[in-house]
Amino acid sequence: MSQRQQVIDFFQAACHNSQLQDRLKPPCPPNRQEFSAVARDWGYNFQGEDIDEYVKYYQFYEEFQKAVVRHQEGSEHLATWLNKWEKHLRKLSSTPLDERKDTIKRYL
Repeated sequence: MSQRQQVIDFFQAACHNSQLQDRLKPPCPPNRQEFSAVARDWGYNFQGEDIDEYVKYYQFYEEFQKAVVRHQEGSEHLATWLNKWEKHLRKLSSTPLDERKDTIKRYL
């Protein structure tokens, strides 16, 4: 299994596992090192750089944590949020000249 697929599987697992969600939300620092450490604890074999390659922006980590809280409160499904993130990244990759700092803010 590729590193990218492992990262995808990890985040998909987080959508359905409240214990994993609890490990990824605060007080877990919102960065690639901590997310990859949690992933290794759960049996996944990838590094923080592999997550970065998949999520592209460091803001993902903090926004993911907020999405977990909303999911656990019942106001938004985590899988829906992840799908929106992926759709946004595809849009940015199809228009690379539009990749400015404010584009990520427009999404969030």
